[in-house]
Amino acid sequence: MKLDSSSKLKPAFYSTLTFAGIFFVAGVIESPSNILGSIMYIQVFLLYGGIGNFVYGIPVSLLSDYLSSKLPKFRFILAGLIHLFFGVLTVFIIHGLAYFAMVAAFLFFLFDEWQKRKNNSISKKWVSINVFILLCLSVGMGALIPLIVSSTEEKTNNIYLIPEGYEGTIITLYNVANHPQLKKEGEYTIIPVEATNLEALKDTEIYQYGIAITSTPEQNDGVINDQYYYVDSEGKRTPIEETCISIGSYGAFTGESEKEVGYQSLQVTNSECGEDFMLDGKEIYSIQKDEVLKYLSTASLE
Repeated sequence: MKLDSSSKLKPAFYSTLTFAGIFFVAGVIESPSNILGSIMYIQVFLLYGGIGNFVYGIPVSLLSDYLSSKLPKFRFILAGLIHLFFGVLTVFIIHGLAYFAMVAAFLFFLFDEWQKRKNNSISKKWVSINVFILLCLSVGMGALIPLIVSSTEEKTNNIYLIPEGYEGTIITLYNVANHPQLKKEGEYTIIPVEATNLEALKDTEIYQYGIAITSTPEQNDGVINDQYYYVDSEGKRTPIEETCISIGSYGAFTGESEKEVGYQSLQVTNSECGEDFMLDGKEIYSIQKDEVLKYLSTASLE
């Protein structure tokens, strides 16, 4: 079979325009008052859709033609599956954005088949059945994307051991010399939190704060997959619900030693758990965090 890359230019061009157009219309429907924003987005979709279709899509389509020609009875559905498969395969590079690659791949396939329609003897009814089957298969293949992303993306995998009953801000300091390395428990890193007092907040309800200091380098990349436990005096762990935790911020400061210290903050409660706390935390704990960081940035940590 002779492969002609020039025959793929039109499908690549039309699929790129359609790809961008679909998301432009979707943006206008979702936010009619922000047409300017949708126009800006369409440029992004044209750029990345064009790169994907011309640089990646054309070679994939040529490969599809070659492989599917070996099975003429199943050429249509096999060609579609090959396009979709290589769309899903981009998950290892662009992660969750592979959904867009799947859409672009399917559009490329449809325009390519439309261009070949004069040479195809397949009936319209059979084409419709094949397209329906491919749509069903694409849903199934699309469902694989979050599973692949979840299994390939790095995770934080920390276990916070928090003094029983403590409520407030917790600060974890990384890369501080003369402090122990964090220990591992299977795939998880153990972060032992201590409750201590801040003199500047004496006689307030946020006098006590949680702190963990380690010489371990900061590791803040990856999907948050942390676990949180209250620990009593005998070491017994009690799981803390995710609605009782509010993830804070990552940051860094230059301490007294003139070395950069990385930190991560979070808030914990056992009396005001809920979605509001999980998303926004508690304002007074945010004030506490600012005061604690102000103190730590000038304290001798080593």
